Amino acid sequence: MLRTLDRYILREMMPPFFMTMAVLMLVLFLQKIFRIADLVVSKNAGLADTAKVLLYVMPSFLVITLPMALLVAALTTFATLSADSEVTAMKASRISLYAMIRPVFLLSILVFCATAATSLVLVPGANSALKAHIFNMVKSSAMVGIEPGVFNTTFDGMVMYVEKMDSLDKLEGVFIADERSAKEPYTIIARRGKLIADAQNLNVTLALEDGTIHMPPRTETTYDLMGFNAARLYLDVNSSLSRRGPPGKGFEDMSSRELLQDIRKTRNEGKPAHAQETELNKRFSIPFACFIFGLIGAPLGIRRSRSGKSAGIAIALLVFLLYYVVLASATNLAETGTLSAYIAFWVPNAIITALAALYVLKKGRELNFMIWDSLVFFYFKTKERLVSKLRPRKL
Repeated sequence: MLRTLDRYILREMMPPFFMTMAVLMLVLFLQKIFRIADLVVSKNAGLADTAKVLLYVMPSFLVITLPMALLVAALTTFATLSADSEVTAMKASRISLYAMIRPVFLLSILVFCATAATSLVLVPGANSALKAHIFNMVKSSAMVGIEPGVFNTTFDGMVMYVEKMDSLDKLEGVFIADERSAKEPYTIIARRGKLIADAQNLNVTLALEDGTIHMPPRTETTYDLMGFNAARLYLDVNSSLSRRGPPGKGFEDMSSRELLQDIRKTRNEGKPAHAQETELNKRFSIPFACFIFGLIGAPLGIRRSRSGKSAGIAIALLVFLLYYVVLASATNLAETGTLSAYIAFWVPNAIITALAALYVLKKGRELNFMIWDSLVFFYFKTKERLVSKLRPRKL
């Protein structure tokens, strides 16, 4: 049962929570706006296709914005309560800090559930659906865009020309300038070819017959030329909006159950599963941050100075940045196999949680651990000893 104080604090937290979510979502969408605009223009995407792309990228944004919004809401709310002397009034009424942060912890549980559902279920499903959607768009664009006698740029980094075409299964007089690798561009000329769309692995392959590959000359007296009877050229459709990567379903596109099965399969084959374990632990680690942010947000917002919301937002950004630096470091250590993914992610989480709990205890009981005073005393004492040793002695 929520008490009057709980409902009051929750009402105060809602506006900054949703405002922070809206601002962060807008910022993250702006980072993708140029890729989305390129998708609309180059792939002839309609309004419905563009709306689907925005819908599919939203879960990956929510995983970031939900914990951050919780931290900003807790900090700014308690900074405002502190600046308005409401925290002082609560303490005078014998309301402890633990009672004050109770609604924050309740909200943390709700945000944790929402973030966990998003990270474990929605994001993998949305990534897979986004990849499939872009694949279908590019495949449709290829079917419409490839015309005989016209230079086509449907596929990124490639220019394709077809002299004659009865269907996508029967291309004649194929010319391709492939500049996807700036260091090693090449040109392909083939008599025949056909496009093969693999919906299961989400890739498009161009099967060529009876052709030659022309490489740029490395010296003035040499020219690299290689002939072939049959060849296959992979056409990259994954870089149209999202990251570049291999064709097919990546670890970030797998459901959590598929990821667990892949980890077991890889281990049974005697191979390391660093990438899969990193992805799985990251999915659990990010929602866990909601508890850390909820635990530390309210005490950080309670200060004696009347700095208000602006200082709370600055502190929230700093805490958020520090946590995600730790998360990025853990990801790198786990992916390279330097540390086990379970150690790399959960030892820092355990340490941060312990420090957050200690800080709550300090604020709740108004303890002074004398850490800063001890450091200052140690500094001046050491300085005094060094000065006395370096001082010249009188004969």
